[in-house]
Formats: sequence, structure tokens, C-alpha cells
Amino acid sequence: MNPSEQIQEMERRLLKAMLANDVSELDSLISDQAVVVEPDGRLSNKIDDVAAHRDGLLRILTMEPQEVTTQLISEGVAVVFALMKMQGTYQDHAFGGRYRYTRVWHNQGRGWQIFAAHISPMPS
Repeated sequence: MNPSEQIQEMERRLLKAMLANDVSELDSLISDQAVVVEPDGRLSNKIDDVAAHRDGLLRILTMEPQEVTTQLISEGVAVVFALMKMQGTYQDHAFGGRYRYTRVWHNQGRGWQIFAAHISPMPS
């Protein structure tokens, strides 16, 4: 597989893991150094992100990619821009709508992992 195909596969694995709350898979896909800008502007890290799934704070019921663009920056760095239509609950409060995701994938020789991410709600 070329790097673009590898990233597409990583995105498929990520989507499946998020929908299934597969903490083990999320742990392998997210770098220990990852920083995430949440929809409310807060910064979080891998520990926070994986814990939200493990502890049931975040439950994603549906997550449908509406558009996905991948840009390879170098042999070991790729950026994914995705528009997702999703529904779920966060701290037992329902949410839904369209969200714009930006993810930076980095391959340091041990496979691709998310190094940075940003999630923004889209206006209705």
C-alpha cells in the first residue's frame, strides 16, 4: 500500500474504533504525544480521549464521513480533513450535527498514529 492508501486504512480503523468504543485500538492509533482541540476549544490529550471512550463519557452512535481529503506532507506526515455527520452522547447529553475534523498522522517507523487533531462544529 502507498502512504495515501495507508492513511485511508487508518481512518477506517479509527472510525470503527470510535463507533465501537474500542479502547485498545484507539490506544494504538493515537500517539502518546497527541494534542486534541475539542469542539468547545479545550485542549486534551491521548489519556483524556481514550478515557472518554473507556469510561462511557463519550458514546458515538453514528458517524458518517461526508467528505475526506488527505494531503501527504512528507513520507511520514499526512493531514486529513474530514466532514462528519454524527450523533452521540457526551456526559449523558445528546449531540448531533456536522463536525469538521483535522487530523495530523505521523509515522515514526512504528506505524501511523494521530499526532494532532482539531474538531469544530459546523453551522446548521
